[in-house]
Amino acid sequence: HLKHDPANVATLRSHYAGAFVIGHAGALVDKHKGQRELIAAARRLQPEMPDARFLMLGDGADGEALRAESRDLPNVEWLGFKANLGDYLAMLDLFAFPSRNEGLGSTLLDVMDYEVPIVASDVDGIPDLVQHEQTGLLVKPNDAEALAQALLRLYRDAPLRRRLAQQAKAGLAHYTPEAMAERYLALYSQLVAR
Repeated sequence: HLKHDPANVATLRSHYAGAFVIGHAGALVDKHKGQRELIAAARRLQPEMPDARFLMLGDGADGEALRAESRDLPNVEWLGFKANLGDYLAMLDLFAFPSRNEGLGSTLLDVMDYEVPIVASDVDGIPDLVQHEQTGLLVKPNDAEALAQALLRLYRDAPLRRRLAQQAKAGLAHYTPEAMAERYLALYSQLVAR
């Protein structure tokens, strides 16, 4: 469980008061994490979501190029690596995870723990964690338009945001180390029994 400091969270909330805050956290490596799709979505959504702020957390090889490509976008902020990631997750309205490929996407478990609704790519290990229309919204990878549409849908539908976030948090019990170990043990037992 990622820790957070309520005082820091309050400071961040007041800094972004009146904004609809969409966060992304991950290594700034576009071929893996797909930040360019999120930049394109932010560009596309500016007229329809004028109060949205996209906070990009993390460092990586593409950091400089991504910053340059989005320099003209007032709604995108690059915050670099934050040791206090929990403080940021705790104040988000929405989390975007447009990975082009992904092992497990364990960051998503921390996001779910903070009851932040998720829009993520339907790729690799992500659908194991995010069930479409149940615990988040899944979109085709490498599709900025689909990403933009899903973000806009959640922006406009607060009850859906709440429902997805609450159901995701409720499902976290499946992903505790104990629960995972029990499932592996059951699987191994089945395999050995054969």
